[in-house]
Amino acid sequence: MAKTSQNSNSIDTSNFIPSFFILAFLLVGFIPNIEAVDKISPQWLYLSFTNLFCGAYLLYKREFFQERFKFILTNLMSLFYIGFVLWSAFSYFYAINSTEVLVNLARQFNTLFMFLHLAILLYNFKDKNKLLSIAITLILTIEIYAVLVEALEMYKSGGIESGQLKGVTANRNITAFSIAIKIPYVLYLALKSKKLTYKLINIIIIFLSLFSLSMIQSRASFIASGFIGVALFSWTLFQYKKQRSIKSFIPNLFYLLPLVLALVFNQIFLSEKGADAISRASTISLSTDDGSVNQRLRYYADVATHIASNPILGTGLGNWKLVSIDYDKKDIVGYIVPYHAHSDFIQLGAELGIIGFLLYLGIFISAIYFVFIILFRSELNQDTKLFVFLLLTSLGVYLVDANLNFPIARPQVLAPWALTMALICYYYFQARKPKTPAKVSKAFSLFPLIAILCMVPSISITHSTFESHKGQLFLLRDFNSSKFTIPIDKVDHITPEIPNITVTTLPIK
Repeated sequence: MAKTSQNSNSIDTSNFIPSFFILAFLLVGFIPNIEAVDKISPQWLYLSFTNLFCGAYLLYKREFFQERFKFILTNLMSLFYIGFVLWSAFSYFYAINSTEVLVNLARQFNTLFMFLHLAILLYNFKDKNKLLSIAITLILTIEIYAVLVEALEMYKSGGIESGQLKGVTANRNITAFSIAIKIPYVLYLALKSKKLTYKLINIIIIFLSLFSLSMIQSRASFIASGFIGVALFSWTLFQYKKQRSIKSFIPNLFYLLPLVLALVFNQIFLSEKGADAISRASTISLSTDDGSVNQRLRYYADVATHIASNPILGTGLGNWKLVSIDYDKKDIVGYIVPYHAHSDFIQLGAELGIIGFLLYLGIFISAIYFVFIILFRSELNQDTKLFVFLLLTSLGVYLVDANLNFPIARPQVLAPWALTMALICYYYFQARKPKTPAKVSKAFSLFPLIAILCMVPSISITHSTFESHKGQLFLLRDFNSSKFTIPIDKVDHITPEIPNITVTTLPIK
């Protein structure tokens, strides 16, 4: 992505360094667990350092980026997001476990600055739609390859264990949505590639993505896959009403054919091997006879009860896992508590009250509003509008995940989501860009310094959490096996003070 200056042999870094940081953010999902009990802890530490170095680069180039600082920091989406994070920080003063607020607050600051940094950095790109889609597609290809290799080994052993198809992530739900959220980017390349070879390559990647989802058998990802198809059909129907040409529906084939082919392959090769996608999809319902559905509905009811009795403040960021014990104590098996409500939105309502819930919801409503302005109230070209519509589709996939799982805790899914939101911000700016640039206050050049100051404690907290997770790997292994192999004199120092509870909410002390 770098380019050579026409006047010298030196390399113009105006594209190279932003490209490096954008790729660094997108590659967070490939950070391994490094002996930690939970893979996300080294990933959050990695993001802290990436945000720190990116902030240092922007500080160095602050005069060049000053105008972008102003727009990114003052648009509606960013204001909602900043307000949400600040309100989350306020919960430290009333939370049941204030230490857990710090652990989760570091993650929220990292996600916020990842979004802000991406929104600033991608301004440099020419042909950003294509370049960023290619980057996402390459990352997706690696993820698919990891799933297919695992599945092949299982297939040779006699059958597919869908729950064990994790790819490069920690569990199948993360893998499924990490794949699904990237499909709209590949669709864009398939639709816009001029050469037949490139079209076929992208169609094959879409097919392999959907085939992988058919093996993983995450029902929420089936809903997301269906949403992509419905969204694409809605767009082509809208185009048909404008153009009155049957050719408007052709883009549907770029998704429908790979989907049908994936299902055919699934039924031929995997239906008798424990990965029958159609049978699995047929179990999607709201019936309380389904254990998973019944569990989620129980969690939702508990959250609603808690919000009704604590509407303003809630219980503190990251503290729902503690309050949920009292609500779900009759259904808890062993010591595994409902540490997530399987809906980011209502869980944040329980943790941060109505104000926190509305601030978080505002981030997504403003994104949808931005897309509406871009699609129906702007002079941007049709290629850009198609790309933005597919960004909205990717956001829709994330919303499915956010209402059925908990992607807010998963850097693997948050990275492409942050890029999607940053791109929506960029094109909204292009749609509403004033003809004469307004004067920018130098105060906005302080943004990179604020990022650096926020990342210093974030690195301390995420590093402490990472070290704790490494210690917890041994503690929980001994606890579960009732074989205490760690010398008693080492137990007191095996984990730092932050966090003070394990990943399963057991008090570490």
